[in-house]
Amino acid sequence: MILRAYNLSIVLLFWTVASSNAFSHPTLTGTFIGAFASSNSLISMKSNLLSIPECIELHSDAVFVDGSWHLSSRDGRTEYEAGPRIKGAHFLDIDDVGTKCEKNLPHMLPSKEVFAKVMDTFGITSATNVVVYGSEGCFSIPRAFYTFRSMGHDKVHIMDGTLTDWIDSDGPTETGPKESFKLGNLAIDGAAKYKESMDPKNIVDIDYVSNVVNKGKTSGSIIVDARSNGRFIGIEPEPRPGLRGGHMPGAFNVPFNTLLDDVNKKFRPIEEMKSIFQHAGVDIDTENNIVCSCGSGVTACWLALALEECGRDPSKTLIYDGSWIEWASDENTPVVT
Repeated sequence: MILRAYNLSIVLLFWTVASSNAFSHPTLTGTFIGAFASSNSLISMKSNLLSIPECIELHSDAVFVDGSWHLSSRDGRTEYEAGPRIKGAHFLDIDDVGTKCEKNLPHMLPSKEVFAKVMDTFGITSATNVVVYGSEGCFSIPRAFYTFRSMGHDKVHIMDGTLTDWIDSDGPTETGPKESFKLGNLAIDGAAKYKESMDPKNIVDIDYVSNVVNKGKTSGSIIVDARSNGRFIGIEPEPRPGLRGGHMPGAFNVPFNTLLDDVNKKFRPIEEMKSIFQHAGVDIDTENNIVCSCGSGVTACWLALALEECGRDPSKTLIYDGSWIEWASDENTPVVT
């Protein structure tokens, strides 16, 4: 995946709610939570994004989790363990806490059993306020956001800022070495205390996407690809050696970085994002499901997040977990350039 470093680090906030609205998908079992409520006036039901000052105010009522992951040589775990980090924070590695499969696909969503055990390890219950943040240049936090959401934890918000911003704003921090959580050290025997975990919802696989490609407009879904236009049309190489370039037949292309401001790498104003989707041929208000794809399932989550920020019902937005790595690695799938 060819990605530039982005100056947006995000915090996921799992907030205890007085009530919540569950959006049921017409063709997928289960529910996907798309609205959040709280008696705290800082929590906005109109956006998943919270400012640094808002999150600092919530720090004493939250468990913080560093979800940093980088495609470059930077290592989020190493940086977390060395510090500085938000005071009391845990570390979540989306590669480590993921399902390992025969196709060798990276950071696939964990099983509900593993997710529940990780929540136990972090001391998280359904009533816990949890904040997940990222370091400067990190682009993986939306993926962590949709990991928690899809597993049934509806108490999630995102902090629009970096660890550097947090430090500059005098947010509570700690320094010095600290060992991070590793899945290999997790005891999976016995029942988990965390009870909210469910099989991933609003996440689709290669069979679902193949159906969309084969049926086209009659499938009830469209595909939107977050990769660069060069990779989409096959003139830029894929990061994984030997992987085919191009895109799925009928897919639309909205490179995720076009939705970000050129200076601060935060989301552009909503009207600008709506215009970007429209220019790409994507109707954000379509009754069809929108399947978000990318290189490996990470930046697709930026598209899903942007669509929701623009007012789209999140129950109609799906994420292709395997994304282009899975699709292009299968010699039986069609690819166009």
